[in-house]
Amino acid sequence: MQPEVPPPNDPHIRHMRAVFLAVITASFLFLIPWIAYLSVSLPTRRTVSNWRYAWVGFDGALIILIGITALCAWRRLQVFIPWAVATATLLCCDAWFDIVLDWNSDDLTGAIVTALVAELPLAALLLHAARKMIRLTVAIAWRRAGRSGPVPPLSRLSLVALTDEHDTQRGAGERHSDHRTR
Repeated sequence: MQPEVPPPNDPHIRHMRAVFLAVITASFLFLIPWIAYLSVSLPTRRTVSNWRYAWVGFDGALIILIGITALCAWRRLQVFIPWAVATATLLCCDAWFDIVLDWNSDDLTGAIVTALVAELPLAALLLHAARKMIRLTVAIAWRRAGRSGPVPPLSRLSLVALTDEHDTQRGAGERHSDHRTR
């Protein structure tokens, strides 16, 4: 049984998209002056009492995400994709903070080696696998939707291109112009 897909011109969908776009755009615009403010206002040195808990908690979360990602991969679940992206993101954050926070210490070499040998390659592998799974999923959906020809790159594929029944009946030019107005 297929889930019901609302039409792209559904008023609720259009409203939710407008709200989402407003929130994400406002967040982007807010962060520009916020980062500028932080760059001049934050202290260059600070002593913290919960350092151990912060890192153990972060690494604990990373272990959980790696475990869930591995489980999803073993079980060949579609939900592997967002877990892989989230895990890769945490691995990149871990590498960044290890290097930056160890910058003037004896631990810098270890942080750089760990980032280059373990964290960043694993993050790249996870992102590569997630991208390949998305491409495979889109290719299968493309064929099941009765489309012929090559599947467009993900960067040019509309979110509703495979689900909009009217989309398959319209020409490519009309489809692209309609995509920009959604």
